Amino acid sequence: MDLNEASDGCLIEAYRSGNEKAFEALYNRYRRQLFSYLNRVLPGRGALVDDLYQQTWLRIIESLPAYREEQKFLSWAFRIAHNLAVDNFRREARREEVEIDERIADETDPPWSRMDREALKGLLAEAIQDLPEDQREVLLLRQQGIAFKEIARIQGVSINTVLGRMHYAVRKLRRALADSG
Repeated sequence: MDLNEASDGCLIEAYRSGNEKAFEALYNRYRRQLFSYLNRVLPGRGALVDDLYQQTWLRIIESLPAYREEQKFLSWAFRIAHNLAVDNFRREARREEVEIDERIADETDPPWSRMDREALKGLLAEAIQDLPEDQREVLLLRQQGIAFKEIARIQGVSINTVLGRMHYAVRKLRRALADSG
């Protein structure tokens, strides 16, 4: 069996049967996407991202015996990473109060329409970092092409909740860009 061409399910079964190379192929297939996801959920926190990335793969290894074929492996892995990130956010939230500044902005004549592309990219990246974690995660997963239904599964909420989070994220991004213009 060519491990690089094998389906995720075949690789998982081969690993369960003792083939370490099968897990290595699975790891190589998804390592960048998983690392990128954590990096975007936890921007500017490289050491924490590295730690959660390693914890995610350890948890995947521990949980592979319970993996069900009908799940998409990447969504399942994102869910594990998401849970670890949420646990981290909860620990941090216990240590310090987090305030979210809700500013009301006039959405007429958006100022970003006059910005150059690089300035807009920078402001948008900052505004995304300032989003509440659950809204930021929905936005980042959508940017990676993950369907709302899959995001709902990853976050463990209803699709309506995910759609609401996306709606609020977009509104907050518009306000942040309007306030900076």
